[in-house]
Amino acid sequence: MPPTPKNYRNSVEAELNHHAYMSNYQNILEQGHAPVMTKEYKPKLPRTFDKYLTPDELKTVVFNNPRIQLLLESMASNSKQTRKEVDKKAKEILNEIGLARNLAMIRWAGMCITTIGRRILSGVYVNEANIIRVRDKMGNLPILYLPSHRSYCDFILMSYICFKYDIEIPGIAAGMDFYSMVGMGSFLRKTGAFYMRRSFSGDDLYWEIFREYMHALVIDYHIGIEFFIEGTRSRNFKALVPKVGLLSMALEPLFMGQVPDIMVVPVSVSYDKVLEEQLFVTELLGVPKPKESTKGFLRALKKLDQKFGRMYVDFGEPISAKNFFGSNLDRIRHSNVAPYLQKLSKNEIALIKELGFEVVQKQQERIVITTFNLIAYFYSYNVFLNTRLSLEQLCNGVLILKNIFDRLGAHVAAKEKSINMDVIESIEIHSNILHFPTAGSNLELVRPTIQLNDVNLKTLKGHYLNAHAMQLAVSTVSLQIYINPCMFWVSGPALMILAALKLSNETSGKAFQKDELRLRIIELNEIFAVEFVIIKSREELEFIRNLETLSQLRVMQISDKILFTRNETADILLSSLVPFLCCYFQVIETILEKCADQDFNEKDLLVAVQQRIEAALTARPKYIHPYCLSLDNIKSALASFTQNSFVQQEKKANATKYRCHQTKLLSLRNNFLQYLQLLPFTINEYCYIISKL
Repeated sequence: MPPTPKNYRNSVEAELNHHAYMSNYQNILEQGHAPVMTKEYKPKLPRTFDKYLTPDELKTVVFNNPRIQLLLESMASNSKQTRKEVDKKAKEILNEIGLARNLAMIRWAGMCITTIGRRILSGVYVNEANIIRVRDKMGNLPILYLPSHRSYCDFILMSYICFKYDIEIPGIAAGMDFYSMVGMGSFLRKTGAFYMRRSFSGDDLYWEIFREYMHALVIDYHIGIEFFIEGTRSRNFKALVPKVGLLSMALEPLFMGQVPDIMVVPVSVSYDKVLEEQLFVTELLGVPKPKESTKGFLRALKKLDQKFGRMYVDFGEPISAKNFFGSNLDRIRHSNVAPYLQKLSKNEIALIKELGFEVVQKQQERIVITTFNLIAYFYSYNVFLNTRLSLEQLCNGVLILKNIFDRLGAHVAAKEKSINMDVIESIEIHSNILHFPTAGSNLELVRPTIQLNDVNLKTLKGHYLNAHAMQLAVSTVSLQIYINPCMFWVSGPALMILAALKLSNETSGKAFQKDELRLRIIELNEIFAVEFVIIKSREELEFIRNLETLSQLRVMQISDKILFTRNETADILLSSLVPFLCCYFQVIETILEKCADQDFNEKDLLVAVQQRIEAALTARPKYIHPYCLSLDNIKSALASFTQNSFVQQEKKANATKYRCHQTKLLSLRNNFLQYLQLLPFTINEYCYIISKL
């Protein structure tokens, strides 16, 4: 059936909007566009002061802060240490934390990035219109840059980009892993890094000094601050639930009335291929990451002889924290007491969490969906159909997905006019995952060579998988992590289709009420809120948007009631949920089988689930996908079940223990089983098919 005029117009408008948006990206590694690292550097400052503090003067401001002085006095009075000794300890902490700035080092680092970048990347593409818009709004407010975090390259390249566009390089929150690297810790500090420990627990002095250092950066210093709202690199390439510890520290001066406003800039960073790809895959399967070291870093540099494709960076519309909080920003309640004697209330922390979720939302909206994201998605969908793909079929499939993602509002790198070239280039970059073995052959999953002989079994986070399970898992997880960036766009419509499929089955294919669909989606959203970072305050907005999109894609017919129509688009969207539905179902089965009547800890569950999946892979198992072996996926399921009271969590002797609510969990199991039985795919054959490819 040809598209209706309205649907055709929507499709054309989506394509035109996408083309206009992507045309704003400039490759800054290209000759004539790369940063001139020897230029006179006169950056735009986020704030102007009559006198600018040096990094050492900033540390002095923190040390002299009344809160710190009171704490030092209290420590000296209540311990055997003298005031001189506690002062010395405080200064040592400040020296551990504090940033420095060496322009010569920054210039040298930039030259290295240009040289290495041109060797391993096809380009670093920056949305120029948006970064210039951010720069134009700077000048009178503190600014927070909050990038998505997929690779250690993120913060290195952020500084490079700021130098290119004459924006003051921000102070960058870095982990102690880098601090302990010989030479590297000092180098990064001189390019703007300040250091933070992973845990502050048990060290009140460190906690207070770090917090006041963050406050001083916001109140008294002239550069921006950069940190990762997700807290860590996302090994599975999906968005993570925001961690708001640093954000709370940075925003506290706003609530206390010490600054008029704070500008928050979400930054979206996406890659064709990250340098840490295979490390992430094995980490997801339980192999601990190697300790960062300078020797390891230099060894890795020597191996950079492969291509990693393109990197995309987009600076989002700055968010005024004051406007975001609106009337909920009650600074009067803090006005009668000195700021250093106060803390944020529970309501204020809740507001900051809302802002954290908003930042993640805005990051994801601007992340570029790469050609390989679509290749991985379409290949995986065809495994469910037990269909092999030629190059021509793959290119057609990528265009089908591009059309769907354009409709959903995503920014897609693939171009229709050069689709063959884009697909071939992308397959070459990811030839360790998918390849065409010979000219004219079908696309195949690459069988990896696994070498884990030097792994200490005691350090494994899960079960020690046998060679067959590990090989199957590495190839499938490698594929899945490139599908995962798509989940921001497809999880909502896919969950709506899943709910509609069940309602349609219950009504024997007849139409059903919109409110019935809404209730089913609310239930599914509660279960998958952690997995897909579903924001409760946006549920109704997303419901309306997804319903309208699925109507345009002819999956839903909307009148007084809703009629579900299964078509290829519905099947493609549904297929994205299979790994997650299977994993959650298998976690439920494992808990009911192994832990129904006893307490268990997280490690117990990780091992038990992986053992269960490994044992099942030798047959043609029911409702199992190799991604069920991913520890992050199992942890997300446990977090969801705990959040929704299917599992109870409590601290016992400094350890976290879990106990299942058997009746509730059995009910959830039955719901998942019904959903899995309705899926129009050969899920039971997936592991068998993929092991034979």
